[in-house]
Amino acid sequence: MKNIAWMTFIVMTVLLLSACGSKSASGGDSENSIDQSRVRVVIGSSSTGGDTYQNAEAVSRYLEDGLGTNMKVDAIGAVKAFDELSTAKDDGSTVMFFHDMAYLGVEYGSFKEENKLENWTIGPVVAINPGNAFLTSGDAPYDTLAESAEWLNENPEETITVAIQAGGVSEIVFDGYYLWAKEEFGTGVSDRINVYVTGSQEDKNQALWDGNADIIHGSIGSNSEYTKKGVEDKIKMKFLGVTASERVEGYDIPTMAEQGITVNGKEFTFDKEFFFLMPKEVDEEFATKLDQAVQEVVDMENYQEDLQKNAYITNYIPAKESTDYLLEKREEVNQIIEEAPDLDKIAQ
Repeated sequence: MKNIAWMTFIVMTVLLLSACGSKSASGGDSENSIDQSRVRVVIGSSSTGGDTYQNAEAVSRYLEDGLGTNMKVDAIGAVKAFDELSTAKDDGSTVMFFHDMAYLGVEYGSFKEENKLENWTIGPVVAINPGNAFLTSGDAPYDTLAESAEWLNENPEETITVAIQAGGVSEIVFDGYYLWAKEEFGTGVSDRINVYVTGSQEDKNQALWDGNADIIHGSIGSNSEYTKKGVEDKIKMKFLGVTASERVEGYDIPTMAEQGITVNGKEFTFDKEFFFLMPKEVDEEFATKLDQAVQEVVDMENYQEDLQKNAYITNYIPAKESTDYLLEKREEVNQIIEEAPDLDKIAQ
C-alpha cells in the first residue's frame, strides 16, 4: 500500500509540473505572458467625432478577426495616450493610433522630447485623410484660401483669425498658408493674420460660429455636413481648400497647391496620414501579426468603402518602411517649423 501511495504521489507530481510548464509556455500566468485577447487602442484625440477616432474605429473593427482579438478604441488625447504607451506592457495589449501630430507635436514643443518617434516601435501607415482642409462661414467674402489673403491685401483695415490646434497638422498647414501670404504680399498682410488656438474639431467649429475665428481647420469627413444645401445660415460653412496633394473625388475643392500657395518656391501640400505606434520593446510576434493584418485589411473592399464614407482612403506602408518614411517626412517639415511665426505673438 505504501508503494502504491508513493507511486501515485510521483505520478500526480509529474502531471502537475507538466501542466504548469505547458501553462507557462502558452503564456497562461507567467510574468512574460502575451495576452492578445483584448487590445486597447489609445488615440491622440479626445473627440469621438473627428478623423482620428473615425479611422481608428474603422481599422480596429476590421483587424479583430485577423488578430483574433477584441479591440477597444479609447479617445484619451495625445498627452495621456503617450503616457499610457510609455507604461504599457510589451505584449501588444496597448497600442497607439495617431497621425502626423505624433511627431509634429514634439517638433513644435507641445509634447515631451521622450515622445519622439525614435522612442517607439513604428507600425504600419494605414490611411490618409485627403480631405484635411480649411473652411470659413458660408457668407465670407472669399471662396479660397488664396483669395482670403488677396482680400486682406485689398482691405488694409481688415484682419483674419484662423482657428487651429497648436502643435499638430492644423499648425503646420497654417504655417504654410502664413509663410506664403508673407512672401506673396509682405508683412502688411501677414501681420493681420492671427490664430485662435483651441482643441478638438468641435471647438474649432464653435469658434467659427461664435465669431472668434474667420477660418477654421477641419476636414471633409468632419465638416461637409455643414456645407450642404439647406443648412441654417448661422452654421453654414464652405471649404477654402484641401491641404493634400490631390483633390478629393466627388468634391469641387481645390488644393492649396492649385491655388498657387508655395513655400520656399515649392508647391505646398501636406497629406495627413494615420499610423500605429507601439512600445519600443514590443513583442516582435505581435508587431508582425499587426502589420500583416493591416495589409490584409486595407485590401478589403468593405473597409475601403467605410473609409470613403468620410472621404478617407487607404495608404498602406509596411512597418519595415514606415519608420524611414515618417522620419523623412518629419525632416521635410522642420524647415517650415523653423520659419513659422510664434503662435504666442499672433494669438487672438
